Amino acid sequence: MFETFLDDFARSFAGNNPVIKQVLANIFSMRIIGNKTHGDLAEIALTEYINEYMDGYSAKHTGKEKFRAKVDEEDIRVTHLETKQEIPISIKTYGAGPLQLSTNKTSTMFAHLQYTLSESSTTDGEVIRKVLASDAFAEFDNVNVLPLIYDEKKLAFTIQLFDLARAYGSVRSIRFLPPRKLGRKMTFPIYKFYGENAQYIFEVRYGGAGANALQRGMWTHTANARPYFRELLSGTYEINEALVQLIAKLLVAPKSTHEAILKELPRTKSVI
Repeated sequence: MFETFLDDFARSFAGNNPVIKQVLANIFSMRIIGNKTHGDLAEIALTEYINEYMDGYSAKHTGKEKFRAKVDEEDIRVTHLETKQEIPISIKTYGAGPLQLSTNKTSTMFAHLQYTLSESSTTDGEVIRKVLASDAFAEFDNVNVLPLIYDEKKLAFTIQLFDLARAYGSVRSIRFLPPRKLGRKMTFPIYKFYGENAQYIFEVRYGGAGANALQRGMWTHTANARPYFRELLSGTYEINEALVQLIAKLLVAPKSTHEAILKELPRTKSVI
């Protein structure tokens, strides 16, 4: 169902100046406010975009929903109105380069690699097949990742999808990288996955109790693993200074002002 959604999502970009480009420009403009602000607002913005501009779908922001125990790794949940099928989607808003595909908070991937390979590497096709077919890796099939990638120097963006099935089918070797000193600190161990001719595909980082969000889960690289991505949209953007100033004004304005402005905007379901 995620593939059907993506097809319809891409069709919503039709025309010479699709709304999605302004939506993305607004999202990436939020980098001025804070390094992480744009990621949270992207979840809200895409939820609103789906509700307003994608016929046949509704969306709800679940990323920060109170008291919700999320079954899947998701930020928004999209419903196909005809079939009533729900599609959990994880929104990843990253700069060009390293891209986290899954937080894998339970550390099952890294633990399985440790159990299977210990601290060694392998080119054994049967061992690789069993690793990727294991429950630890198979559970990632349930994660629908939608990456929004930006380049602040070029003021450019892309929406691109990582082809997991092709990636898994292309792995020819797994290499263990032991902890190493980087500056004053020691890095955590990593298992890297490669295809033919040492083509980088993805990696699984340490995910123990001492790991932060950047040190755990499944990662790839939008440039180094380019053969395993397909692009839905690309373009350039300008920083929306007016939006940044408007947010500042709204934060010190009374509720009555917010209500008056909302009356002038398109009415949709609440997304938060």
